[in-house]
Parts: sequence; structure tokens; C-alpha cells
Amino acid sequence: MEITVHSSMCVASGNCGHVAPAVFANPEENDGFVELLDAHPPESQWVPAREAEYLCPSKAIQIDGHAVPPDRPDPPGRSDLRGRPDLPDRRSTPADGTQAR
Repeated sequence: MEITVHSSMCVASGNCGHVAPAVFANPEENDGFVELLDAHPPESQWVPAREAEYLCPSKAIQIDGHAVPPDRPDPPGRSDLRGRPDLPDRRSTPADGTQAR
């Protein structure tokens, strides 16, 4: 795996450093903007790194030279959030904002 960070695109959300702290950091002295700690992480860090790529709101993280498509699928291990009654399913919310039943 090879990770590239496009620092000029970063909006300092901090998602990457939160889900993959061995790969990314968001230091306060850099105003929270992403810092790549390991461009070639071990296999044990691949899932967190891909989740960070998925969660990046500005798409500043690029893995293996592939752009993240706009209709990103759930990252590994995150599909368990679907169907939880305490989380709204935004895909089934009508345009008028009411909840589908």
C-alpha cells in the first residue's frame, strides 16, 4: 500500500488521525492539518488507512494512486452502522426532510 496526502486539499477535520493514528497525525502546531506518518504502512494498518481515506471530507488522502469515487462504499468494518435505529438512514429520507417509515 502506498499513501499520498494532498496537503493543500486538507480541511483539518481530524478524521484521519482519529481512525488511523499510526499512519496520520493532525498536530496542533500545524493547525490540525494532516501529517502523513507512514506512506507505506504495514498490512495491520491497511483497514484504518482505507477508513481514513473514506472519511476524508476533502479527499486529500489517496491510496495506491486511485482517486476516491464520489459514491464511496462503506469501508471494511463499517457496514455494521446500517440499519441501527438510533442513526437516521439518510438514503431513505425524502427530499421534504420527513423520515420514511
